[in-house]
Amino acid sequence: MNHGFKFLLAVASASLGACALMPLPNEPVAHKVSVNGETHLLTQITDSTWTARSAGSIKPLASTPASTAALRLAVEQASGCKVTDSDYSAQGRQFDAQVSCDSKRPN
Repeated sequence: MNHGFKFLLAVASASLGACALMPLPNEPVAHKVSVNGETHLLTQITDSTWTARSAGSIKPLASTPASTAALRLAVEQASGCKVTDSDYSAQGRQFDAQVSCDSKRPN
């Protein structure tokens, strides 16, 4: 294999990897947060709904009271709103949170 082809192959591979990190035009932006030493991706689905899933893992999230509290806090920090309800879905691989931003709105 000549050096020019190897270079083009390397550039193409790097470009594809970079594209995988960029969200599609209609795809929500994911916020990376660390909870109990594990990286999670938080995504805003609607004005009042956020989800968290483990980055790079398909195993269920820890659903202990401490983990749930830490995920709720991460959603509150990312959203700037208060979590009013939460639960686990997708067979425990996703944390869903409802938020209320009423306290942020002026009277």
